[in-house]
Amino acid sequence: MSLTAAALRRVAVLVQATAACGLAAWLALDHGWTWPPALAAGLAAVLLAFGASVAMAFGATLGGLGIPRRNRPPLSDQAPARQRLGVSRALRCFLAECRAVFRMFNWLQPFRSRLALAQPPRPLPDTPPVLLVHGYGCNHAVWLDMAPALADAGYRCEAIDLAPVLGDIDDYAPQLLARMREIQARSGQAPLLVCHSMGGLAARAAQVLAEHSGGGFACTGIVTLGSPHQGCALARFGSGRNALQMRWQSAWLAALAAAETPEMRARIVSVFSWHDSIAGPAGTSWLDGAQHVALDGIGHVSLLRDPRAVQATLTALTMLQGQPAATALNAAHQPSGAQLPSTFM
Repeated sequence: MSLTAAALRRVAVLVQATAACGLAAWLALDHGWTWPPALAAGLAAVLLAFGASVAMAFGATLGGLGIPRRNRPPLSDQAPARQRLGVSRALRCFLAECRAVFRMFNWLQPFRSRLALAQPPRPLPDTPPVLLVHGYGCNHAVWLDMAPALADAGYRCEAIDLAPVLGDIDDYAPQLLARMREIQARSGQAPLLVCHSMGGLAARAAQVLAEHSGGGFACTGIVTLGSPHQGCALARFGSGRNALQMRWQSAWLAALAAAETPEMRARIVSVFSWHDSIAGPAGTSWLDGAQHVALDGIGHVSLLRDPRAVQATLTALTMLQGQPAATALNAAHQPSGAQLPSTFM
């Protein structure tokens, strides 16, 4: 039996704790350190290694590790120019991503996955439910930071856990389609989907499956957050069938794109950051025929909690319900003072 995402994350936390304690014991028993500074040094070493891994992910992703520039197709003429970050903004982006990754993988996923998602005190009338779809190696706990903002905006949210963790995205599609059909039967409305990373590919595959199986569209629209629609440079280092499918311009991605219709693409809004730490090289989230919200200075996991990404998600949900872009912009503007997304396409 394969381990769940929560179990895998608990194992990872145990490995980190063991490494910190092992280093502390070595310093205390073999080098005469007292235990308090030895434990502090062990913890610091683990945190430094953690930060180094996040930095390497940024470097490999933004540099398009292993993908020659000649093999990176030009974006559509409609694509906005990539923004450059200064040193201070780059540092803030890196530190925010470190915090988001540590919180997500060392706390929320391993230990908080049994928490229920926040629900709206005043649901929006005549609005479809929102189904939240996680990404690679994760579970629904990734949404615990964003769900309160969606609830405050009036959206009724629920989530799905795709299984197995390292499975085939083509096997996730029927799971997702079945859940969408169940929501539609229960609520009378096809749900809106908000998907992070690989979840956006699973949603696209489920939409194709719905078309082929009959019964019409299974969702009102799809918002993808940092989804590698053209593939991912770091996928070569991942495990599982789903990692193979997410490799840069893989045969699976090409087949998925070939199976989609213009109507399907028009029902997708891709929210992405030019400085994503995982879904890269930059521009991999561009999907011809879809609508786009381009951000900058936000890492991959930070897309699940950064105020600008949250507001971009609210904007995208409004756009998918047929309101004009200007109305969507106003709907997404919250009194938090966060900046609005830099580009709306």
